[in-house]
Amino acid sequence: MKLHAGSGFDYLQIVAISALLLLAAKSFAADGWVSPRTEHSYPDLQGLWTNPSQTPLQRPLALGRKRSYTTDEAMSLQQLARDLDDLRALPIDPNRAAPRRGGIVGALADQNFEIRPIVVSRVRGEYRTSLIIDPPNGRLPYLEGARDIRGDWRAQGFGPYDGPEIRPGQERCLNSGGQLPLLFTFDATNAIDGDNPIRNIQIVQNENYVVILSEYFSAVRVIRLGTEHIEDQGDKWLGDSIAHYEGESLVIHSKNFRPEQSNFFVRSSAELEITEIYTPLSADEMLFSYTLSDPEIYSRPVTAEIPLRRMTPGQKIYEYACHEGNYSLPSILRAARIRESRQR
Repeated sequence: MKLHAGSGFDYLQIVAISALLLLAAKSFAADGWVSPRTEHSYPDLQGLWTNPSQTPLQRPLALGRKRSYTTDEAMSLQQLARDLDDLRALPIDPNRAAPRRGGIVGALADQNFEIRPIVVSRVRGEYRTSLIIDPPNGRLPYLEGARDIRGDWRAQGFGPYDGPEIRPGQERCLNSGGQLPLLFTFDATNAIDGDNPIRNIQIVQNENYVVILSEYFSAVRVIRLGTEHIEDQGDKWLGDSIAHYEGESLVIHSKNFRPEQSNFFVRSSAELEITEIYTPLSADEMLFSYTLSDPEIYSRPVTAEIPLRRMTPGQKIYEYACHEGNYSLPSILRAARIRESRQR
């Protein structure tokens, strides 16, 4: 596999991390369980998968290097999530006061249709405090002063409402908000959040390709099996991805991302590269791990582990079409122009 060279990171380190994750995932598989094979002798990963966990991408600062919760702590967090979910299910007070002028208007009615994540991620017997396991503090290691493309634009004097290009890709219905599916989920620590569609994917395999459909934004990744990236084709939404199988695992390497995919949760530049590993552990469990690197934004590679569960029989993935941007973006820019005209 050709990896990006000369970027300031030791990519032998990334390969070593991936190898360790592969070995760890294999040892974590259920005793005596053998992954079924597709008609082309690949490990069969096909089906609908979900990450039902409340565990955040980054570890809360107060936990420092505490990588896992005790069983009692995890059970308490899960009970709190159930209590908040019960509270969320109560009818909205019809006599509540109007939002304050200039305040944020929530989407309580919409969020009532979401499924709140309850469980704390458990990997190799550990109840994890964050999806990130390296660096040891469970945090994204941003370089001091690092700027993504929007930071560069702001440094050049452009304001947040000067044009559609500076607005986030998700707001413009161009992508699902993340560089790839499952890298993170929206904050699920408050009383109303659910964000279920961002957690669901479908995997389909054939002889030469792997297709991963994300329910959120109905984003489709058509990933070819091979060892060579197609160079000189420009940056792409979701990047350029190639895949191969190693034992029981599917390994995907992606690069050439559009810098506009940088977002609030995971900032990135055109130098971003991501290696994903999907390893089935039992008929209904799979471990998804990834290592991302971006020498323009991070001081070192970042590795995360996310347990996936096969969706319950009868559950489906639905079309999740983004349409709000067709209305909200013109209104946002129009309001900015009106405000500017009044300030002259």
